[in-house]
Amino acid sequence: MTLLDQNRVLTPNPFFRLFATANTVGLGDSTGLYHGTQQINQGQMDRWQIVSCLNYLSVDLETKVVLSKVKDLDNKKGTETVKNMIELANLTREGFKNGDISNLMSPRTVISWAENFQIFSDLVSSFELSFLNKCDETEKPIIAEYFQRCFDQETSDSISNLIDQD
Repeated sequence: MTLLDQNRVLTPNPFFRLFATANTVGLGDSTGLYHGTQQINQGQMDRWQIVSCLNYLSVDLETKVVLSKVKDLDNKKGTETVKNMIELANLTREGFKNGDISNLMSPRTVISWAENFQIFSDLVSSFELSFLNKCDETEKPIIAEYFQRCFDQETSDSISNLIDQD
């Protein structure tokens, strides 16, 4: 790298590496999910010699990540709960990919849910506070169904609860 204003050449350490992430892979956002992103010009894109697309972690690896952040759940019962949380997250990811819902659970969301579960000791409330309340009203029954499939419990937005209120 050359600093022309200082007439200096910087030599990088041989172990220097630079990584970047981009949800839109430099193409901008036509979906509205990443508001504020811009398309990166081709000159900038050409400077990246390797571009890789990463999928979500396996259930086992994602479980390890969550348990490393929420150590109180690192026991048999807690691990089972976290695996079910990730199963639910995978359902939202699949639903998003299929166009059924417009919001999905990232690993960061699963960690937030696990942390809130640790605080409130209530799976349904912590799920609603961490994710469900961020979702479109028309999609909440679908997501509540995902929750019911994974935990055999109802949320306040479950179809049966909505029918009972009418």
